[in-house]
Amino acid sequence: MAGSYSKINYRLRPAKAVERKMICDSLRCLSPFGELTSYRYVGFGSTYFSDFILFHKSLHIEDMISIEKDQHAKERFEYNKPFGCIKIKYGASYEVLPTIEWNKKSIVWLDYDSPLEKTILDDIDTLIGKLVSGSVLIVTVSAEPERPGEEGLTIEQIAQFREDKLQERLPKEKIPINLESIDLTGKRLGNLYKRIIHNQIEQSIITINSTRSADEKLNYKQIFDFRYADGSRMLTIGWLLFEHSYCNLAEQCKFNKNFQVTKLDEPYEINVPNLTLKEIQYLDSQMPTDDCNAVQRICIPLKDVKSYAELYKYFPSFVEMFM
Repeated sequence: MAGSYSKINYRLRPAKAVERKMICDSLRCLSPFGELTSYRYVGFGSTYFSDFILFHKSLHIEDMISIEKDQHAKERFEYNKPFGCIKIKYGASYEVLPTIEWNKKSIVWLDYDSPLEKTILDDIDTLIGKLVSGSVLIVTVSAEPERPGEEGLTIEQIAQFREDKLQERLPKEKIPINLESIDLTGKRLGNLYKRIIHNQIEQSIITINSTRSADEKLNYKQIFDFRYADGSRMLTIGWLLFEHSYCNLAEQCKFNKNFQVTKLDEPYEINVPNLTLKEIQYLDSQMPTDDCNAVQRICIPLKDVKSYAELYKYFPSFVEMFM
């Protein structure tokens, strides 16, 4: 089966583009652990390799691995690979990740386009046991509530459908015992997935630390919690992983200055306003600002001005070019 890259042009998703730039900018906070050039980046490049291009050009990372599960499209992936420093490993992530030699600081972005499932938790468990101090683990999953194919179902039937689907994808012991139907709806589904992922990380760390000395015990700090929708709602969370002896370096990484996404229960909602090029240029002439009410808006809604003021440095530019 062809991957989602054959249906979706990932370069043209504005909220995703903003998230990618925000993550790239924030990763510079890792400098206390060393130069970003010393890191390896592992991700899912697809045919667009958008994050690979950005991280290579902006962070100057040269050790890069792309995991591609669609082994029938090898020729296409190799053709679209933008840089020679990218190595492509073929297979499902849960097959490839254990084969990588995790002997250096890494930034790993498991950018799934599917809902949370057991194999994703398995990937997290694998990486928690392998990533070295100063590494970053980022996980993206679809947090769009599932919809039954048939129409005319009652609210109770839809709720049961969603619960059945969740139980098909996750082991019973991973699902919170106090699960309610409302947890599988709207924005609350992202909170549920985050809770399950958080529990997996804690469980994996407890297992790892049971055999480690005090200085080697693994710690983690949340550095990303993004929510956005380019059609479907998505959840992205990320953590800095470090051994206890590196706590002082972790404290020097000031991730909390960016987007307030280090707070466990306060996700950052990426809301990209729909603006014309002329409106963008007009607002840019008044950026940055701490007082959106003072911005000369003319006909632009205030809520769009507020959203743009937060994101203008990361706002994507899409143009049509005739060649």
